[in-house]
Amino acid sequence: MFARASSGRRDIRRTARVAALVAAVALWGAWPAAGTGPDGYIDTHMHLDGIYRSGSGGPVADYGPAADNLIAAMDRRGVERALVMPPPQGEGQKRGYDYHDLEEAVARYQGRLLLVAGGGALNPLIEGTDAARVTAAVRARFEREAEAIARAGAVGFGETTVLHLCMNPKHHYVAAPADHPLFLLLADIAARHGMPIDVHMDAVPRDMPLPPRLAGACAANPATLAANIPAFERLLAHNREARIVWQHIGWDNTGQLMPALLRRLLAAHGNLDLALRMPVLPPGAGGGRTPPNRITDMDGGIRSEWLDLMRDFPDRFIIGADEFIGIPGRTPRRPKSFDATWRMLQELPADLRHSIGTANAARIYGLD
Repeated sequence: MFARASSGRRDIRRTARVAALVAAVALWGAWPAAGTGPDGYIDTHMHLDGIYRSGSGGPVADYGPAADNLIAAMDRRGVERALVMPPPQGEGQKRGYDYHDLEEAVARYQGRLLLVAGGGALNPLIEGTDAARVTAAVRARFEREAEAIARAGAVGFGETTVLHLCMNPKHHYVAAPADHPLFLLLADIAARHGMPIDVHMDAVPRDMPLPPRLAGACAANPATLAANIPAFERLLAHNREARIVWQHIGWDNTGQLMPALLRRLLAAHGNLDLALRMPVLPPGAGGGRTPPNRITDMDGGIRSEWLDLMRDFPDRFIIGADEFIGIPGRTPRRPKSFDATWRMLQELPADLRHSIGTANAARIYGLD
């Protein structure tokens, strides 16, 4: 599907790019870093964007330069390790982005980049199979794919999605019930291998109309959003040995991702973990006021209800900045969240910084 850049050209470009980035880092030395090597900070959710158009107009897939740029960003922020993964894709979605595309780039930075897999292999099977029509053959195929991911050395399954709202005409709407039989099967497989499941889910505690701003953003979104929290709780209860990591906490598209909801779920489900993300707000967002359910206030400080939640459940939060790191001048510009997320960590007390930035992720993903 895609041409691949030759190894020689990749090495030449990588050498030049790394040299340029080293020089840039020297110039940015005054930029406050998230920590230093001994802190061992871990980002549990990052993407690489290595698909671009060649001079002849054909698509090229080359994730090596994107990995170089991610490592430079990690060094700038004092992040020691990052988990990279394909985004969640739907059945029939034109795609060429699976974990196999990332393996070479991850291997180049062995020990610093780790693989999470399933967004391009498992998620389309879940999303594309009617929950009432999961046959033995479908289950067998799904299990083969999941077992292949485990053998490939992935540290988790993901990115999967329960509800992925479409944010613009080039984006995608992807959804599946959290208690879909294949999600339940994945929970059993994940428990067997000690591999967490990474979940993207816009929060819908009860049926609700689509927020007006999303209705105008993308025609693919349904007019009514069906409740997904009850099914999500059934997934959590299905196999308590399966850890479920709800990603993108701090990015609220429905207005329902409230600390009170998260507190109830954390208290009820000991196998639920939350990954924090701090998206950069567009100019003028919130009309000068802190948007509802955002973790920080307009001055960057942690809001009291969020800080209380983290203090009450210090072993259940991790960092997942969720930014697509690409190749400037070749891949599209993407929304920023990496620097803002790691800057937010510095607003926490030292003990919480260590737990949320390092220790919890190492334990949850078996990285110790």
